[in-house]
Amino acid sequence: MISIEKSAHATLILKKLVMPWGTIYLLKDAVVSELNYGVVGTADHVYEVLEAALAFYEKHDVVKKRVWIANRTEKYSIKPVEWINMKRIAVKYLKGYCVVDNTRIGILNALLESKFVPVNFKSVKTLDQAVVWTQQLMSDDKDR
Repeated sequence: MISIEKSAHATLILKKLVMPWGTIYLLKDAVVSELNYGVVGTADHVYEVLEAALAFYEKHDVVKKRVWIANRTEKYSIKPVEWINMKRIAVKYLKGYCVVDNTRIGILNALLESKFVPVNFKSVKTLDQAVVWTQQLMSDDKDR
């Protein structure tokens, strides 16, 4: 799996946030997370990202719903039930959630996670597919 920073989509990055547990990239229409190896992703991580992301987007007057792309460049785990605790926040700030993972176990884990995610969900094998899906979701909004 390739980091967005080393991909053709690197030009979309508006801001990079380096956290002790991973790196977050803020884009116009998405937030891309790349967690470190062995991390167990929790709601606390999401709250930390949202606080930093909202501060950035508010400063530039571009607060809106975005897609969260979990670009799984390293092996880490997520507690799917954390989505229950984050439902209100997810619905308020997210248009969708996309998991990028091309491993068999990663795809199975994404399937389990999808049962808990309260917004549009997509599991893809490449970052390119995630960016295309994000663009489709965001353009759906403009058509209404």
